[in-house]
Amino acid sequence: MKNISTKAILLFSFLFFSYNSFGQCANDANIYTFVYGGHSYEVVKENKTWTDAANCAIERNGYLAEINDSLEQNAIFDELSNKAGILHTNTQNQFGTGSVWLGGSDAGIEGNWIWDGNNNGTGSQFWSGGPGGTAIGGLYTNWGISPPEPDNSGGQDHLTIIIKPTAVNFGLWNDLVSTNTIYYLIEHNQPISTNDIELKSKLSIYPNPFENFISIENNNTESIANISIINLTGQLVKSFEAKQTPSQRIDVSEVNKGFYILKVKFKNGTSISYKLSK
Repeated sequence: MKNISTKAILLFSFLFFSYNSFGQCANDANIYTFVYGGHSYEVVKENKTWTDAANCAIERNGYLAEINDSLEQNAIFDELSNKAGILHTNTQNQFGTGSVWLGGSDAGIEGNWIWDGNNNGTGSQFWSGGPGGTAIGGLYTNWGISPPEPDNSGGQDHLTIIIKPTAVNFGLWNDLVSTNTIYYLIEHNQPISTNDIELKSKLSIYPNPFENFISIENNNTESIANISIINLTGQLVKSFEAKQTPSQRIDVSEVNKGFYILKVKFKNGTSISYKLSK
């Protein structure tokens, strides 16, 4: 199912990067956006491992894409191969084949393929087994046929779509070792608002990592409603009523060392999440 629980959005890898504003995990100049079926998709033309790609998808309030039927498959493949401006030689997997990360994974249980684009270990199972396996509940799959996939050759636990025109499995799915660094596709459950993107670009959170205080600078005309800090299990650690000033400093001296999500909610209902550590 294409929805993200609050807890799913909050989970991320312990491989930490410092970002001062939303979306800094990817350069907007390297992102191609399109809309299909009421969902927005971002083709990120930057090379990342599957885990880092999933982390970036979370930071951008999305998840690595799911493909649930042939129409969606065809629409996505058309965008990737004809419209996104991808040079397939710039996103090669370990076998020299142009590929793009999707949100499928069987990292939890071998052969138990689920849609896990936020990398929290849960999701709808769509396939069971290897090349001779079966689709679950009639869900859509589009595995490569020559060689037949998923073959789990060398611990291949994450899903890609092949975009190299001369590949036999061109346009089909392939499992791949997660440490490959290739382009990736982020999905959002609704079209991305231009207004939301502006809000994110004009908000700064620092320092990161933090110690006793976090500074928030809001250069938007839209006011912040509240600020909350949430741990990896989705529990609220601390919340703050926002001051109606461009800059404010919140006291986090009582927060234990660890990894957190700081969530900023604006009065227009938009929420922005940031990865932080102490």
